[in-house]
Amino acid sequence: MATAGNTRIESTHASSSSARSRRVSLWNSLNRGDRVTVTLRGFEYHSGSVDDRSADGRTIWVIDRIGERRLLHIDDETELFIAP
Repeated sequence: MATAGNTRIESTHASSSSARSRRVSLWNSLNRGDRVTVTLRGFEYHSGSVDDRSADGRTIWVIDRIGERRLLHIDDETELFIAP
């Protein structure tokens, strides 16, 4: 799914199992260095690059340009947008 040049990763609280499956697949595809924007309830919460990802793909660290890191879990109430 594309949105304004960014790839949208499905919302955590997706209504269907196929949406949840797409979210898991996309989180597992994230690599160190991928640029992402994290939104919470429709507002930008954090923006930066994937710094690290757990082996199961359910937890990622995102680091911004000044070095602040945020830990995100797949079940958080956030949405991720991957920059092109």
